[in-house]
Amino acid sequence: MYENGKSRGYLYLAVSKQIFIVKKILLVMSVLPLLWCCQGNGGSGTTSNQLDTGTTTVSSAESDGERIATMTEEVRMLMEQYDMEHKPELLQQAMTINDSIERLDTTQQGRFNTAFMRAQLLAKGGHMREAMEIQEHLLSSNLDDFVRLQFYAGKYRMEGKLDSMNIYAERALSKCDKLIADSTQAADVVDQALMNKINIYQILDNRAKAKEANDQLASRHKDEPDYQLTESQFNEEFNAARASLNQSAEAYRKDEKKKEKPEVRN
Repeated sequence: MYENGKSRGYLYLAVSKQIFIVKKILLVMSVLPLLWCCQGNGGSGTTSNQLDTGTTTVSSAESDGERIATMTEEVRMLMEQYDMEHKPELLQQAMTINDSIERLDTTQQGRFNTAFMRAQLLAKGGHMREAMEIQEHLLSSNLDDFVRLQFYAGKYRMEGKLDSMNIYAERALSKCDKLIADSTQAADVVDQALMNKINIYQILDNRAKAKEANDQLASRHKDEPDYQLTESQFNEEFNAARASLNQSAEAYRKDEKKKEKPEVRN
């Protein structure tokens, strides 16, 4: 899915329970089943053009919230720069800033956010197994939470455990269907449930069902062009999601094999 010419593929899920009203179909797995945690601080800060030290210079007058927002924006920009340039030092700079955010924001939500950001950075650097372990630990407390269900559906797809993938995907879809069928739910909640269904059907590689959910979402926004996809546009988005997921799975399996190799001692 694109906005202003930029892919927003990994921004597909509001892990902090915010609702994203996003446009068009979403790419489900750019690097991980859960790629992005909404930073609870949200705001956009200003970013220095000099990032060679991997640290953030902020005015002493800034509040902690402003500093966190500024630093979070720097991490985001470094990640975008890495996607274009693939320079490992950019990820290291982002990791250093994220570590600083972790020391500054000691709230439960803050620790959750920085842990997910660390997982995102590790995944981009090819450390898929470690990234997945972080996310799995953070999601272990709520056995029936949708985020956890979707995570495991994606994780088992990457591991090639299709029976387990189907179990978790069906449970996640059931939760979505209950929300969609509940006439008391707010419109944005129903929209998010439909987006989540699209994501699940991408994990299942079910193009027809993903298109059905996407069309249902589009019918709820008939006057909003950004929700309206032609057949070719939908197929382009779906194929990009499939390629991204397959690439993630390949990287995950490679990392698994590296971990399994015995250490060679001299």
